[in-house]
Amino acid sequence: MYNKKGAKLGVTVMLLFFVYTLQASTFHFTSGCIEAQKCIATLRLNKAEQILELEKKLNPTNAAIAYLENTIDFYKVVTSQNPLDYKSAQQFKNSRFETAKQIPQSSPYYLYVQSEMYLQWGFIKVFQQDFLSSMLDFRSAYQLANQNVSKFPNFLPSQKTIGLFKALLGTTPKNYKWVLNIAGLSGNYEQGIQLIEKYLQSDIPEEYIIDKQLCVFYYGLFTLNFDDKKKAWEFVRNNTKDWETNLMSCYLRAYTANKAAQNEEAINVLTNRPKTTEYSSFPMLDLMLGQYKLYRLDADADLPIKSFIYQYKGKVLLYDAYHRLSWFYLINGNKEKYLAYRELERKIKKSDSEEEKNTKYVLAKNLPQNITVLKARLLFDGGYYTKAEETIKQHDIDACKTTYQKQEYYYRYGRIFQEMHKYSSAIEMYAQVIKNSSKSSPYSFAPLSYLQVGIIYGKMGFKQLAKSNLEAAKEYSKAEHIQEIEIKVATELEKLD
Repeated sequence: MYNKKGAKLGVTVMLLFFVYTLQASTFHFTSGCIEAQKCIATLRLNKAEQILELEKKLNPTNAAIAYLENTIDFYKVVTSQNPLDYKSAQQFKNSRFETAKQIPQSSPYYLYVQSEMYLQWGFIKVFQQDFLSSMLDFRSAYQLANQNVSKFPNFLPSQKTIGLFKALLGTTPKNYKWVLNIAGLSGNYEQGIQLIEKYLQSDIPEEYIIDKQLCVFYYGLFTLNFDDKKKAWEFVRNNTKDWETNLMSCYLRAYTANKAAQNEEAINVLTNRPKTTEYSSFPMLDLMLGQYKLYRLDADADLPIKSFIYQYKGKVLLYDAYHRLSWFYLINGNKEKYLAYRELERKIKKSDSEEEKNTKYVLAKNLPQNITVLKARLLFDGGYYTKAEETIKQHDIDACKTTYQKQEYYYRYGRIFQEMHKYSSAIEMYAQVIKNSSKSSPYSFAPLSYLQVGIIYGKMGFKQLAKSNLEAAKEYSKAEHIQEIEIKVATELEKLD
């Protein structure tokens, strides 16, 4: 039944909302907005929303509120990966951008807020696997930040954003940079890192709490992946001392600790993280805990992973969870559950990786699996190098029945020796991989071996040997993950120049 009064009321409300969103906005981080930022940074998002609701009544034209609400949605979607959170965020996206556009153009926040919101939506869409749209948002974020730096060269927050893009885009291999040129993007890793460092070393006002936190994330992860793991851990350790009350610090601290061979610290942080209802859902932390316990070969490593599966409402990480559980049951001798979880992971994603092809072949032919090598691999990933070496020693190369198994055995052995600084032994193992691999091989072990040999020679000061091995890694054009390998090669070559 059509209700005229209801329809008129609805139209009136919509008009008022439209007028409200388009009225001239101010931008000011009030004490309430700063308090909301503190809650956002620690992942107490419900409390942040309550504070901002009050702020709307006190300062209805303050565009900082819309910006912080968008930031809350960004953190929600990225940490929970719940499709409902994504749908909710989409409802408010346009109105928040319209509010941002009402900030006076004479303010550095006019372009800055739009840039940051595009950046946030770029990351949100990556987690939704909407990669084309995310690239367009990243491009908008980069261009707006560039414009803002031109207009306000002393406005450090936008320089931080430029630093992020320059560092990230600077890791792109030369043969793919034409894509960036078409998109109007350019990068320089060193320049990007310098801009981020400049921001971190500046006297950062309290109103940039979230900016500083994201900058710590960027710098920590860049250093971890493209520089020195020990340096990254030292930086992150000193900047996440609040991890007992901050879930975002928990994530960065645990992730970096594991990658820097500090797995015990990673497990400790995740086990003792804040778990009250005051904090928003972050199920990925349970997946990480289970994974890190699996690296230690714990008998109860399955429990946190199962807890993750129970909580998680997304799809992207389910494959990883089932994959880890299949490994757990394989190394613990439960073939029935191993096959059951393999079937579950295959329902999520039909993987065509070389590892998966080898596993299918081994199972079909009823060949022995490299369980000892898998255990050594897990121990290695946890930074337990001595135990990994002791474990892989127990495996006889003659037990490897496929080319994939043999190459993996030598490569894993080489990585263990390398991290133990037994460089001669590591190079010998990598040489075995390379010797038994053709340039047309789909396996990534040979180019990875060349990459690692190049890194070793670089550390030893033999630049020419390092360069020749790094260049050789690029010759395996048909190898799996060759694009990612080329990115790492490019980074290592830049270090040698």
